[in-house]
Amino acid sequence: MIAAMFAAAMVLLAQGAPASAPDTAPSPAPPGSKSPNKVSGVTVQGEKPKKNAPDPTEVVCHKEAVIGSLFPKQVCAQRQEIAERTREDQKQLQDSTLLNPLKGN
Repeated sequence: MIAAMFAAAMVLLAQGAPASAPDTAPSPAPPGSKSPNKVSGVTVQGEKPKKNAPDPTEVVCHKEAVIGSLFPKQVCAQRQEIAERTREDQKQLQDSTLLNPLKGN
């Protein structure tokens, strides 16, 4: 019963699909003729200009967790100083991890 239904479905699917799709791509217009479907040229640039790039000398404030305290501490510094301190902290962490790797069981 299931095999007969499957065979009938396959026959219906085969009848509904066209043998091949006709090529509907428009032929290119001869040079000098005006075509209503003509698309103007496009200029591609490497990068978009950064409109809202943050100023590295701008002073920003954020809260940092303090070890041994439940209350965060507010730290204000220039963006470039915060970025430099973050790089130094990550380098120190990486160096300490390489020198003293965690040991398993």
